Amino acid sequence: MERPDQRTSTRIRFETTAILQIDDQNIAAHTSSRDISLDGIFLRTAETMPINAPCLVIITIIGASSTLTLRIKGRTIRRDRAGVAIRFTEVDLDSFAYLRNIVINNQVPDSAP
Repeated sequence: MERPDQRTSTRIRFETTAILQIDDQNIAAHTSSRDISLDGIFLRTAETMPINAPCLVIITIIGASSTLTLRIKGRTIRRDRAGVAIRFTEVDLDSFAYLRNIVINNQVPDSAP
């Protein structure tokens, strides 16, 4: 049986490096993301971790002339063989603005029928 999609925000394909901390320990250090939205991120990792655990996601975005680091609180919500899905629970205003720009600037237009 197929699960209904529970996402509430547009998800885009987005690859960058990230660190996942649970209980102040780096569970997945220097891992990569697969996709991101204003609500959460999917991180590729083979590490095992608890589901529904509060966490901190440290996302690093490297540009041509600068590096941006976002520190976003979240909760692990799903795990599969490829990695872990995290729902953001607390995003500061600056991080939200950066996330919004990332999502808007990387959306792929829908195909016309």
